[in-house]
Amino acid sequence: MRRLLEFGVSPTEISGLFLTHLHHDHCVDFAHFSLLRLDQGVGRIPELAIWGPAPLARMTEALLGPEGAFSPDLAARTEHPGSHFIYQIRGGVMPRRRPAPITIEVTHGDVVAGRGWMVQMAEVIHMQPQLRRLAYRLKAEYGAIVFGSDTAPVAALTELAQGADMLLHMCHFVNGPIADLRLIESCSGHLDAACTARNVGVKTLVLVHITESVEQPGIKEEVIHEAGEIFKGSIVFAEDLLQVSVEDIVVEYIR
Repeated sequence: MRRLLEFGVSPTEISGLFLTHLHHDHCVDFAHFSLLRLDQGVGRIPELAIWGPAPLARMTEALLGPEGAFSPDLAARTEHPGSHFIYQIRGGVMPRRRPAPITIEVTHGDVVAGRGWMVQMAEVIHMQPQLRRLAYRLKAEYGAIVFGSDTAPVAALTELAQGADMLLHMCHFVNGPIADLRLIESCSGHLDAACTARNVGVKTLVLVHITESVEQPGIKEEVIHEAGEIFKGSIVFAEDLLQVSVEDIVVEYIR
């Protein structure tokens, strides 16, 4: 949420949300996002559509449902006269309703389409069976982007990403020094990302989910160099608030 606001995007501008999985670092701001969207939307925006793997519906209910964690907050906002006054002075029309997000649990092979865009889904390997996770391929007029999510190298991601313009791939560690199966069978390193990008023929590889150990001076440069020995396209070492254009691969800092 903080990065979204720093980027200059309000939650009220977003009508659909895709969650790859329910590890807290990928969904902990879901409640904040939903509540701020409700508060600032003042009844003038449609319900939020949310796609993601099970138990997405149960998590949404546990946060925003009648008996959910934020039920007292929602009761105050929709029932108290003071909240009614604030809501109406902002232009809201009574009655003020609780959020009722449209929650759609999706799985491997599902496709979601909207006006001018389509999202394909593939289950990837991270920490099953405790949590399921999905990679997404977004196809729109400007091209195709694949967000690999948290994953070890897996055929499902290779298939999903074939011929895409851009692949956002996990780079959680440096391949080589670490050989413990507990990590390498659930996460990806820099060479894993480079091999996948080469095998699927993308134009640009964006290394994401980068840890402090990978960001160290000297290590970062080594990671980019070694990945470049395998993948001959453009490689972007992602940072927060970095913008990458799909069309001409121009990289610029927002601030």
